Amino acid sequence: MSLFENPQKPRNVTRRVISWLISLGFIGGVAFVTIAPTPYLIEQPGPVYNLFTTIGGKPVISIAGRKTYLTTGSLSMLTVTLQGTSSKGASWFEVGLAKIDETKKILKITDVYPPGWDDAKLNEKSDVMMLDAQANAKAAALNLLDIPYQSFQSVTLVDLTGAAGKILKAGDKVISVQGEKVTGLAQIKKLVQATDGKSPVVLDIIRGSKAMTVAVTPKKVEGEWRIGVYISAVPEFPFEIDIQVGNVGGPSGGQMLALAIYDQLTPGSLTGGQNVAGTGTVDSAGNIGPIGGIVQKMFGTSKAGIKWFFAPSANCDEVIGHIPKGISVVKVSTLQDSLDALKVISNGGDAAKLTTCTK
Repeated sequence: MSLFENPQKPRNVTRRVISWLISLGFIGGVAFVTIAPTPYLIEQPGPVYNLFTTIGGKPVISIAGRKTYLTTGSLSMLTVTLQGTSSKGASWFEVGLAKIDETKKILKITDVYPPGWDDAKLNEKSDVMMLDAQANAKAAALNLLDIPYQSFQSVTLVDLTGAAGKILKAGDKVISVQGEKVTGLAQIKKLVQATDGKSPVVLDIIRGSKAMTVAVTPKKVEGEWRIGVYISAVPEFPFEIDIQVGNVGGPSGGQMLALAIYDQLTPGSLTGGQNVAGTGTVDSAGNIGPIGGIVQKMFGTSKAGIKWFFAPSANCDEVIGHIPKGISVVKVSTLQDSLDALKVISNGGDAAKLTTCTK
């Protein structure tokens, strides 16, 4: 036996322990970077939907009871997606990648989720905004075509745990509140607050074809008296316009939905066979408003191989300096601006004749 044999064993054991500790530290570090949540979310380009096709196997826009016309090319609605949730942000690894990826944007969780909100509440709000966007898009298209329609205040969402959870239903038409003819949500909120929770709010409604009077005693939620419903102006159209957008939420598809409805109700094709994408809210008068995630939506347009992108004029400050190669951005403030731009695009697409965002 060598005199040096025994002393070497502890040395080998020590080396192995150090090696294991280094390996464990490396594995732990990698796990932390890739799994550990952050207070950040990553906003990135989402799917692009051609409104003349289908989502989930269903036509996005179906019109019945009115003559429609074949379209060519495409009018596409844009989306963004988020990495991370209200309770678990994106990982540090994902945040690191986003810092070097111009198609992505890093957001604080608190910038997306108000205090006390979770994913379910955000999705619920997003769904309501999409329903409003659809109603406004239909109204805006019909206004452009001088097709008359009626409008009424309707319950569009009911909090089943709220004061009216077992009393009102989505779809109820609200005719009057506390004896006053309904004009809008702000008026209803004022009348509800005036009760101070001491007396019920009396509503005259129409459910289906039946007129009813109901009473709801407000509950205090986050310091305010509420009856737990969302009420908004809902147009009643002379023919059916059905919109199916799957799980897409939010108000930003309004402009493109309105243009797609208008295109199907008018002879010829707005695009002349070209592919056009865009974003922006729309109101019943056809005014186009700003949205979030416009840079990511421009990159989504570029990735989809679409050349033309319609951007709300109010978003121009975010557009300038961030336009991906291969797309032309057209600045629009109203649906009429969009229709004028489509005439240029369908007749050869001379970009010099189109209005763009400038410094």
